[in-house]
Amino acid sequence: MDFDDIRIKPVWSKSKEEIWAEKFEPLVTQSQSNALRKISLWDYAATLSKNIPLWGYVAGLMLPIMLFSYFYKVTETTMRGEQAVVKLPDRSTVTLNVESKLSYKPVVWLISRKVSLEGEAYFDVKPGNRFSVKTGDNRVNVLGTSFNVQARPGMYRVTCLSGQVEVQTGQETTLLHPNMQATLRERKLAVTSDITPSIAIGWMQGMFVFTGTPLGEVIAEIERQYNMNVTPDYDIYRLYSGNFSKTENPEEILEAIGKAFGITFSIYHVKK
Repeated sequence: MDFDDIRIKPVWSKSKEEIWAEKFEPLVTQSQSNALRKISLWDYAATLSKNIPLWGYVAGLMLPIMLFSYFYKVTETTMRGEQAVVKLPDRSTVTLNVESKLSYKPVVWLISRKVSLEGEAYFDVKPGNRFSVKTGDNRVNVLGTSFNVQARPGMYRVTCLSGQVEVQTGQETTLLHPNMQATLRERKLAVTSDITPSIAIGWMQGMFVFTGTPLGEVIAEIERQYNMNVTPDYDIYRLYSGNFSKTENPEEILEAIGKAFGITFSIYHVKK
């Protein structure tokens, strides 16, 4: 059989032009439409980018940097029984007493010298723009001076050692000169003159002097300095005047205090 003689008659009656128009032309049209749409989006993006000025790009880059600078904070802490010296970006120094916390923003320091304090610290501030110490609702403002801030539960005290110190407590503002001290206790502010500097910052040399101090505050300081828990055999509402050195045995200190008031203390040393 000669296959060249075989002829097959198509079963459809439509012409090739009709089949193209019905089956394939819609697909080509849709593909072209998608391609044109992509080109249109790219053209729009290119046109938009040309219309954004250079400062727009700079602002877009600077915004996250500014937010980072504003919120980035460094925090230094001391535990019970330890002290630390913190050097600030302008070479001002802060000596932290036991169980204290200091926070500041180093990136914006040269235009905003502000710190937050919990606990007690001695500040030696280099001259410059305003230096502020915030502790709760209270604030200390200085330019260049040395002072001590004690912010413990139930008591807030600022001692000026050199220069001038402005103390803001609620609605009251007090200006302190060297050897002056402001104490806020039970919402009452008292200002004292002729303070002995060596007593005010004696804790830096391991010396602690108390004058008419509630015994509860004295015990709390002993707990912080020696990393221990102290419990009296009954509630104490006494005022204590006396001093002790950190080199002394804490059991002997508590025994001497207890004898003066007829109190026995139970001591629990905290494991590090």
